[in-house]
Amino acid sequence: MSKYLLEIGTEELPAKFADSVLDQFKSLLEFELDKNFIKKNKIFCSSTPRRISLLISGLNDLGKDKIELRKGPKANAAFLNGIPTKAAIGFAKSLDIDVKDLFIKKIKNVDFVFGEKIEKGKSTKYLLSLIIPKVIKALQGSRFMKWSYGNFKFSRPIRWIVSLYNEEILDFILDDIEPQIIIDNFSRGHRLISNKVLINHPDNYLDSLESSGVLADRTKRKKIINDLINNSADDLKLYPDLSDQLLNEITDLVESPDLLVGNFDAKYLSLPTEVLCTVMKNHQRYIPLFKINQKFNILDLESKETLSTKFFLISNGLKEANKSIKKGNENVLKARFADAKFFIETDINLSCIKRNKKISSISYLKGLGNVADKVERIIFIANEIFNEVKDSSINVKELLQAAEFSKHDLCSEIVKEFPELQGTMGGKYLMNEGFSKNISLAVSEHYFPRFYKDNLPSTKYGSIISISDKLETIISIFVIGRRPSGSSDPYALRRNLNGIIQIIWQNNFDLKFDKLIAKLLNHWCSKFNKLNFNYQKILDDLIEFSTQRIISHLEESSYDRKIISSTCESENIRHLNILDMADLKKRIETIQKFKSGKNSSNLINIISRYTKLANKGNLEKYIYACRDTINVELFEKKSEIDVFKLLQLIENLVNTKNWEYIQLINLFEENIQVLIEIFDNNNGVMVMTEDLNLRNNRLNLLALVRNYSLLIADFTLLNS
Repeated sequence: MSKYLLEIGTEELPAKFADSVLDQFKSLLEFELDKNFIKKNKIFCSSTPRRISLLISGLNDLGKDKIELRKGPKANAAFLNGIPTKAAIGFAKSLDIDVKDLFIKKIKNVDFVFGEKIEKGKSTKYLLSLIIPKVIKALQGSRFMKWSYGNFKFSRPIRWIVSLYNEEILDFILDDIEPQIIIDNFSRGHRLISNKVLINHPDNYLDSLESSGVLADRTKRKKIINDLINNSADDLKLYPDLSDQLLNEITDLVESPDLLVGNFDAKYLSLPTEVLCTVMKNHQRYIPLFKINQKFNILDLESKETLSTKFFLISNGLKEANKSIKKGNENVLKARFADAKFFIETDINLSCIKRNKKISSISYLKGLGNVADKVERIIFIANEIFNEVKDSSINVKELLQAAEFSKHDLCSEIVKEFPELQGTMGGKYLMNEGFSKNISLAVSEHYFPRFYKDNLPSTKYGSIISISDKLETIISIFVIGRRPSGSSDPYALRRNLNGIIQIIWQNNFDLKFDKLIAKLLNHWCSKFNKLNFNYQKILDDLIEFSTQRIISHLEESSYDRKIISSTCESENIRHLNILDMADLKKRIETIQKFKSGKNSSNLINIISRYTKLANKGNLEKYIYACRDTINVELFEKKSEIDVFKLLQLIENLVNTKNWEYIQLINLFEENIQVLIEIFDNNNGVMVMTEDLNLRNNRLNLLALVRNYSLLIADFTLLNS
C-alpha cells in the first residue's frame, strides 16, 4: 500500500485559519477521493503557523474500476433462436465487451439485454495530481490575499510545497500563480534553527521536522502545551486561567513550544482581575495564574485576593534566548498594565453621575437617537417588566437606577481601550462610589449571557436590566428594518433573544412576552413617529422571530423533539400562548415528568384516539364548558356518564386558582379506565352512529377531553 504526503509551506498563518482549515481540507479531500474511486485507510491533516500538511495512507496505485450496468434492447430483438442479432452485437460493441458477456434480465415481465460498462481505474498518482490543486483552490477563509502576478488567493503567501508519493515527487500545477511554486521534497524547519529539510518518504515526515525544531503534529503539540501549563501550575500551587479558545490559539502560534514563567510588579494587583486577565489573555496570549481557593468578587477593583504576580507564556524561540524572551515579554506587559492603571485612575477621578451625562454624545442607530435615548427606553422597559413580574423582593427605585447607569462606563477611558470590559467596569465604579450592591451587580452583569453557555445574571435586578437592554436592541433594529435574514445577523439579535429566553426561563418570570412586545412597540410609535413603520407588520415579525428562537432554544437545550412539537408546533395548540414562557416551561416539565412514568404510553394512546375522533366533529378547541356542550339526556351507557363526570371534575379543577398541569395529568391517569371504557365492545358506545344527534353529542364528549388535554400538549404528537 502506498502513502502520499503534501505540505503547503506559507508565511505565518492566522491562528484561526490554521485550526479551521483542517476539517475543510479533510472533508474536501475525502469527497474527491470517493468521487474518483480511490481507496485509502486514513487521512491525517495537521498545521503549524508556517505549514498545512496532509498524509494519506493505505492507497492503491490504481483506482477502483468503475462498473456501470447498462440496459440494452429487448431480448427477442437481440437474440433470434439464441443467435445474437445486429442489435446485440452493436450493444456489446458500445460497451466494449464480448456478446457472450451480455445477460438477460426481466423488467415488468419483459426480458431485456443488459451489459456492464467497465471503466478501468486510473493511476492514483495521476488522479492526485488533478485532485490536490483543486482541493487547495477550494479552501476558504477570511481575508485571503494575492501575492504573485496571477489571481490565485490564499490565507498567506505560499513559499514551498512538498508533494511525495512514496519516495517519488508528485508534481502538479496550481493555476494563476506566476511564477510557479517549485514542488519538491524539501520542507523547512523552525525559522530560527534550520532552513531546508529533506523528506525522503512520507513515513519520515513528522520525525524529520521534529529533529529540525518543528512539532508538525498539531494534536501532539496541543497536548504538550496543555501538559506544560497544568504541570507547571501544579508545581507552583496555582491555577491556570486556560480556556479551550486560548489553548487552541497558542497551539497555532508556535512550532516549538517552551513554557516560561514571567513576573509582574505586585503594585498592579491594585487593578481589577478582569483588566489584568484581559491584557494577558486577549492582548498578549499569556496564561494568568490564580491563587488556589481564591475569593473572586465581580465588583472588586483590585486583584490581591485572586491573582498571582506570576504568569505563563509559551515561547517559540530558542532555549538559549529564554532569558531575553522572558524579559521582553515582562516589559511589554508592564507597559500595558501601566496604561490600564492610568485609565482607571483617570476614571475614578470622575464621578459616575458626571460620566453618565456624557453618554448623550455617543451615537446609537440612525433615527433612534443617542445612547442616552437608548437608556431612557431601557428604563421604560425595566419599569414595564417590573409591573408585570410583581415581585415584592425587588426595589423598583434601585432597579430603575441600575437601568439609568447601565451604560455610563461607555464613556470611561478603560472601556474605550478595552471594549470587552463594558458593564464589568461600570458595576465596579458604581460600587466604589457607594451605590448599592443590587445596582452595581445589575450593571456588571447586564450584558450576560454574552455567548453560548455564558453565565446568566445572578440577581433579579441584573436579569431584568439584561432583558430590557437586549429587548430594546431587538425592537429598535426591527423598527429600522434591519432584522436578521438567513445566516446574516450583524446585530446578534438571535443571541440577544436566546439570552432573554434563558433569563426568563431561569427566573420563572411570569411575562406575557407578546403583550409586552406590543406595548413596547406602541411606545416606539409615540417616540419615533417620523420613522413611519408598519406597527402590525413589525409586531407580527417580532412574534414570529421570538417563536422561532424559543423552539431553537429548546432544541439546543436537548429537549425531546416530540415534546417540543407537541407543546410548541402543533396546529392543535395554536390557541395557547407559546410566548408565555413561564407557562410553556411548566407544560414542558409536566410532560417530561409524565413521560418518564411507566404507564404514560397508555394514556397517550387513549387521548390520541379521543383527539383523532373528536377532530371529525365541529367543537372548537377553545371550548371547555360541559353544560353548554353536552346533552346528558342523550346518554345511553354508563361509560358516557362516567366520562362526563370526569369532565366535570376537570372543569372544577381548571376553574380553581393556581391549579397545576400535573393535577390535570393525574386526573387523566387516575381515570384512564373511564376513558378506555367508552370504546369497550360491551359497555361502550358507537361514536360514529348514524343518529346525528347522538353522534354529535358523543363527538362533543370526546372533544372536551381533547380540549382539556390540549391545555398541556398535543398528545397525538407524543407517540408519533
